[in-house]
Amino acid sequence: MKKIRIVILAIVLTGLFTACHFGRRHTTIVESTDNNYIKIEYAGSIYFNSDGTSISSISPGGYIKYRNNDKKLEAKNNGTGGIRYELFDGDQRLNLDDNGRRFIADAVKVMIKKNGHNYNWR
Repeated sequence: MKKIRIVILAIVLTGLFTACHFGRRHTTIVESTDNNYIKIEYAGSIYFNSDGTSISSISPGGYIKYRNNDKKLEAKNNGTGGIRYELFDGDQRLNLDDNGRRFIADAVKVMIKKNGHNYNWR
């Protein structure tokens, strides 16, 4: 009887976790050539500024992951209306200083170009 309760609880919890992602659109764009690899993955609504140089907001639960060869950017809604960034060049974590912001600007320009010049992704 105790095993049945545990199995039922596991099924219910699995259903709840799955429902959190139900209906959310998830998009992945991959482009690979001999010397270049680009992958863009996002979920939720992503809004870029009008200059196309930064991410202005991400909907709750949303995220964007960008990879251009060894450079990586991950941005998520931080739960309080802001954005949490993780930037990498290979294994080295980049700071959100001028170099980090330049990387974000370059990445956003590529992302907009690859997704059809739209500043609001949903």
